[in-house]
Amino acid sequence: MSGWIDSILEKKQILFSKHCFYYFVFSILSLVLVMNFFSPGYILTLDMIFTPDTFRISDSFYGLGNQYSTLPLYAFLDFLGIFFSNEIIQKLLFFLVFFVSGVSMYKLCPEEWGIGRYFAGFLYMINPFIYIRFLAGHWLILLAYAVSPIVIKSFMDFFESPSTNKSLYAAFLITVVFFIETHTPFLLLIVFGIFYIVKILESGKNAQRVISISKRLLLIGLFLLLLNSYWLVPSFTGNNTLLGEITSSDLYTFTTKQDLNFNTLFTTASMYGFWRGGYLYTKDLLPYWYLFFIFILFLAVHGFTLNYRHPEHGVYVRAFGIVAVLSALIAAGISGPFGSAFEFLFNNVFFFKGFREPQKFVALLVMAYAYLGGLGVAELEKIAKTKHSGSNAYNKFAALLLIALAISTPFIYSFTIFDGFQGQLKTTDYPKDWYAVNDYLNEDKQDFNILFMPWHLYMDFKWLPTPQIRIANPASTFFDKPVIQGENMEAGPIYSSSSNPVAGYIEFLLGKKDKIENFGELVVPLNVKYIILTKEVDYGQYDFLYKQRDLELVKDTENLVVFRNMHPVSRFYEADGVITIKDWEDLLEISKTRDLTSFAIAAGNETNTNTHIQASKGQTLNYTIESPVKYLLGQPSKRYIVFSRRYSEDWKLEGKTPFANFGVTNAYDTSDIKGNTLYYERFNIYLIGYVISGIAFIFLIILYFNEKIRTRIGL
Repeated sequence: MSGWIDSILEKKQILFSKHCFYYFVFSILSLVLVMNFFSPGYILTLDMIFTPDTFRISDSFYGLGNQYSTLPLYAFLDFLGIFFSNEIIQKLLFFLVFFVSGVSMYKLCPEEWGIGRYFAGFLYMINPFIYIRFLAGHWLILLAYAVSPIVIKSFMDFFESPSTNKSLYAAFLITVVFFIETHTPFLLLIVFGIFYIVKILESGKNAQRVISISKRLLLIGLFLLLLNSYWLVPSFTGNNTLLGEITSSDLYTFTTKQDLNFNTLFTTASMYGFWRGGYLYTKDLLPYWYLFFIFILFLAVHGFTLNYRHPEHGVYVRAFGIVAVLSALIAAGISGPFGSAFEFLFNNVFFFKGFREPQKFVALLVMAYAYLGGLGVAELEKIAKTKHSGSNAYNKFAALLLIALAISTPFIYSFTIFDGFQGQLKTTDYPKDWYAVNDYLNEDKQDFNILFMPWHLYMDFKWLPTPQIRIANPASTFFDKPVIQGENMEAGPIYSSSSNPVAGYIEFLLGKKDKIENFGELVVPLNVKYIILTKEVDYGQYDFLYKQRDLELVKDTENLVVFRNMHPVSRFYEADGVITIKDWEDLLEISKTRDLTSFAIAAGNETNTNTHIQASKGQTLNYTIESPVKYLLGQPSKRYIVFSRRYSEDWKLEGKTPFANFGVTNAYDTSDIKGNTLYYERFNIYLIGYVISGIAFIFLIILYFNEKIRTRIGL
């Protein structure tokens, strides 16, 4: 038997030691995983909303949107859109998530681990975490997850021999992950911190090595700040941030969901616990599924216990052991055994607010399982390779069986990832009438906004072919014209976290819909020329639109109804004077007798209709669009100019700050203004960030290659 086993192992060694063979293995496996998505159409699921124009970046580049760190990625994908459709790009991204996950984890493990590297790669690319993130449409998180082992490898190389070049390389890779999304880099920095502490403790009394590592660590921090200035500068100089919209309600809404048969800690340890229900998992179909998890845990513990004192990689084994325990505890969130500690971090550590959904920490746990488990499989391979005969032959045979079980375990433990995620993901296209309506709106060359109803951030669409038909509203990326749509999350007790006054105003109008007959006039200040009502979910509650005396039904298709505002609309209009209102209720009353565009509207304690302002029709103002942040206005004939964009004190008319027009848009008193240039001054902050990052990138590239040349010539 021993000779037979040795023959198998020898053939295995030849097969798996071929240079680059692992690329072939992981590419074939990735193709198998995505083969169900080769048919035409998009994969639409919850947060993954691809459209023909998904990656438009203009508003974000100019600081008018909230893309922040992901701007370079979106710019690159927008560039790819010149050559490929977004359907193809989306499927390529699916393939890359799987392929890069497997290959990067394989390469993170030392070469001598043999087949253990394949176990690590298979587990990292096929597991419950990656499975549910695909179903939830978190493709940015998955891309960042896929490249994370490459970043971890740069950390290891840095700690082995700290240098300026390795500091540069690590900082650059972390920045690349920031290009993709903002959660994963903080997870990686936590790992880096653990590596640093363990490495410092290992160095003991070697003060020179401690100082060397610490000095290079400061370099990494400096390089990171410089390279990421393009989004850090705007983020920390603005009044409103996305983190500011996250409250303790989010913490409880997005808490980790425990398995009914186990506690929260076991749920996260087994790589489950996503907050949202309704998905079909392997554990729902596989009896005694937890036995396979216990086997994965055994392999990780086996690898850890035999190698935590290893002279070469023992420091990383210990570090990953800490990462595994820490990430499992944090991933349990407020539902876990250290819930109060997590809540303290959430309330007191600024970046922890971004982890209102703590299950994201399972990404680190999967990495630890893959690394340590791969080491455990490598230890079994050592037993299987022993040359002794007799009773050891049975040990070798048992080890070989365990290796075979280990390699197959990721596939069994998450078998529902095959066959289109058990039919939960399918390709589809938007209905033909969506395209027809978009073409119809594009025929109107005026500069206007669209109001899209029903008013939901997420809603069910009956034309989706998947069991889960709730997705993020795709209107704003599908239609070419600017779209005003719901920002109300409607998750648990949270109706909305939006601070956008435009959204608040629309929600107020919808609350008063039964008392409104002039809805068209009430949205004129928002430059809304068309209202689209899609025949989904609660669209019957929007029948009031048919009863408005100033809305004209212009298109009625299978899925969409289009109304045209009968009032003239413009991005700018002129006003005779200012009236003061206490609240939007006053606005409704005034709109019954007066044209809202004939005056600017300020907020105050008492209503002042200013009867000296003659009743008149609103008058639009000519303008030229120089860029999304710069307008040249025509000569006004009236004292006040009203600008229909969301209010911001950064929209300056010849340097003058606007006042909030009925708390929603911008208005200017032109009596002391000479000139006609309206400019969004906050764009200057973005420019500063772009310039710093650009110069830093060029300088650091030069520094990197200079150091490389100096190293080669021995200086």
